[in-house]
Amino acid sequence: MLERIKSFLFYRTSSESNYQAIRLQIMEENRKFAVIWALFQMLCWSYCLIMSTRAPDFLMCRNMYIMAFAVCAVALFFAVFAVPKAPWLITPTCLAVDIALLGAGIGIARLLAPKTIIIFASVLIVPVLFICDTFSTLVLFILNAAVFAAIGKNSMEPEAFQWTLTNLIIFSSVGIAFGYNINKARYERYVYSEFAVQLAESNAKLVELQTSYAYYDQMTGLQNRRAYAEKTDQYMESMPSGCCVVMVDINGLKKMNDMFGHDAGDELIIGAAKCLRESFHNVESIYRIGGDEFCVIMNGTTESVEECLKQLENAASRWKGKYADGISVSYGFATDKEFDDFDSMLKAADQRMYAFKRNYYITSGNDRRHR
Repeated sequence: MLERIKSFLFYRTSSESNYQAIRLQIMEENRKFAVIWALFQMLCWSYCLIMSTRAPDFLMCRNMYIMAFAVCAVALFFAVFAVPKAPWLITPTCLAVDIALLGAGIGIARLLAPKTIIIFASVLIVPVLFICDTFSTLVLFILNAAVFAAIGKNSMEPEAFQWTLTNLIIFSSVGIAFGYNINKARYERYVYSEFAVQLAESNAKLVELQTSYAYYDQMTGLQNRRAYAEKTDQYMESMPSGCCVVMVDINGLKKMNDMFGHDAGDELIIGAAKCLRESFHNVESIYRIGGDEFCVIMNGTTESVEECLKQLENAASRWKGKYADGISVSYGFATDKEFDDFDSMLKAADQRMYAFKRNYYITSGNDRRHR
C-alpha cells in the first residue's frame, strides 16, 4: 500500500537511475519557466503598486504587493544567476515564485474580500506551471492552507473565513489533480525521450552484433563466407575496373593439428589473419572462406598486389606463436587485365594458389597429405 501511495504521489515510473539522468534536463526547463513567471508576476505587482497611489482598495494591500514583488525579484535573481551554477536551487526558487502568488493572494483575500479570484486562480495555476512531482505541490498547498488559517482565523469574520478556507481546500484539490495529470504527461515525455534514446542505442548495438555474427568470422574477425558470397555475386554482375583477387592458403595446417591439437591449428589461422590485415592494411574485403583458406578482393595493379604479397611473406615469416614460429602460406592472384569476367578471375587465382602449394610441397619435401 505504501509503495502504491508513493508511486501515485511521485509517479516516477522509471528507475532511479533513469530519473537522475533526466533530472538536470527537467531542472533547466523549470529554471526557464521560473524566469518567465517571476517577470510576469513582477509586472503585475508593479501595476498594483502604481494603482495603490490612486485607488484606496489597492492602497490597503500595498505591503502585500511589495512583499510579492520582493520575493519574485529574489527568485528571478536566483533563477538567472545561481541555479545554472547550483541546479539544486531550482526547487526553492520555484517554491518562492509559487509562494509569492499564493501568499499575496491570501493577504489580498483577507484585506479585500474573501471571494477575490486571485487566491483561487493561484491554486489552479501553480501546479501546472512547473514540471514537478505531486508530493511537492501537495506540501506547498498544505503550508499555504496552514498560513491562511493562522492569519484569517482571528482577523476575518467566521463565516467569511470558513467560506474562503473551504474553497481554498476545494480549489487546491482541483489544482493538484490538474497538476498531477499535466505534470505526469510532461514527466513521462522526458522519461520516454530518455528511454527512446536508450532503446535506439540498444537496437543499434543489437544490429551491430547481428551483423557481426552474420558477416564476420568469430575466430579471426575477418569477413566470413557469407559476406564473400554476397561480394562475389555483386562482382559477377558488375565488376569494377582495376579489380584484383588474391587467394591464400596456410601450408601444413593438418600436420600442426595432428602434432599439437586444434588449438595449434587455430593459432595458425588467427596468426595468418593478422598477417593479412597487416599486409593488406588499406583493403576492407578480406575473407576467411574455409578452414585455412582466405580471399582478398581489392582494387590495384599487378605491382601493388605483388608488393602486398611480399609484405605478407615477411609478416608471416616473422610471426611467432605458442606452438610455432613463422607461418608458411601459398597464394595466387589474378587481375581484370587478364580476364573479362570475375568468375574467371576467381578460378585463375584459385588454380595459381594450388599450383604454388604443389610446388611448395615438392621443393620442401613435405608429405602433401599434411597440407
